[in-house]
Amino acid sequence: MKLKSATEFVPGKVITLSTELAKPSPFYFGFDIEHEFVNVLDSYSFDKIFFFTEPHLFELYGKELYHKIAEKYPCFLEFVPNGEACKYFPVLEHTCEDLITKGVSKKSLLLAFGGGTVGNIVGLAAGLIYRGIGYIEVPTSMTGQTDSTLSNKQAVNGKTGKNHFGVYHSPIFIWSDTKYLKTEPPVSKRSGIIEGIKNGFISDASFLDYLDTVLNPQLKFSDEQLYDLAYQIILSKLEILKQDPSEKHYGIVLEYGHTFGHAIEWLEKGKMSHGEAVSFGMKIAAELAYELGCISHEDVDLHYYMIEEKLGFNRPLPQHITTKQLMNAMIADNKKTGEDIRFVILEKIGKCHNPEGDFLVTVDLNLVEKIVDQFIASQQYSHRISA
Repeated sequence: MKLKSATEFVPGKVITLSTELAKPSPFYFGFDIEHEFVNVLDSYSFDKIFFFTEPHLFELYGKELYHKIAEKYPCFLEFVPNGEACKYFPVLEHTCEDLITKGVSKKSLLLAFGGGTVGNIVGLAAGLIYRGIGYIEVPTSMTGQTDSTLSNKQAVNGKTGKNHFGVYHSPIFIWSDTKYLKTEPPVSKRSGIIEGIKNGFISDASFLDYLDTVLNPQLKFSDEQLYDLAYQIILSKLEILKQDPSEKHYGIVLEYGHTFGHAIEWLEKGKMSHGEAVSFGMKIAAELAYELGCISHEDVDLHYYMIEEKLGFNRPLPQHITTKQLMNAMIADNKKTGEDIRFVILEKIGKCHNPEGDFLVTVDLNLVEKIVDQFIASQQYSHRISA
């Protein structure tokens, strides 16, 4: 991928992109562009808006946007639980029933102001109510702005794993203001950037060169640098979506590291971010690819360098996670296509292995267990050294 300029950094200027999906959504991008939001909203027909967010995000940024909308349109404020606790059936049921009680109609819009969990619960509710009503995504996290809002995937967790129940439902538009990223906590910001690193490993080795140049473990960025970083990560995913808007064929490569990562995240029960879990998953997937003879030891080392040294995701895997727990958690992976657990595996940096025609590779579980054993042992050694 040849990097594209985000054009001159001009606070207040709105750039219009497309999600490139089969049912694409306009994607409005910029820095400090809030004043333009209502102008865009004016082009849509609706009766009322339900503004969903978390309490701390409302106080930090949401209040200003909410009042801008409420000055012109009927707008009702709704709060959801913080973080991953949002993504469960009781919250979904309460959200849907509460909206019916408050008079939501086929012409109403739901607005999700926050990270990926807010977007998921609101997007899924919008997809279910009256078989589908409109909604708007206003992502406030690096993950939301550069990854999750580009996919149209809305889901909640089940009792045995992540994202087991959901639909594909696209927003009428996405509003990505990088001003919101300035105060994002480091672990959350890293969680979004890790998906950009993943895009380089699976699709474009040259993108890793760009990230090597701009990343630093302290995450010190000017407004312009943060703006350009988010823009380039967005483009890196859009290049993949152009080839497979459904994310069911070639687009499955976007799940690199996620089979292991989702299992780790599930075992941590909200104590680890999605991105950090995926960072561990990518390292395990790299070790597995090396064992299969697909990539070199230097390629594996590059994973550790980009994730630990350049991004700063360098704490060891929690000591209480065992191989047996991780293997059992992967059995419920939401990408299963049969009885076997299958993995996205690298063939080289920038390209995924595809021996079975669908970019998922069946691997003997005894070998997977061996690699997980070795990885966990190395992490426990790291714990002892750091202690």
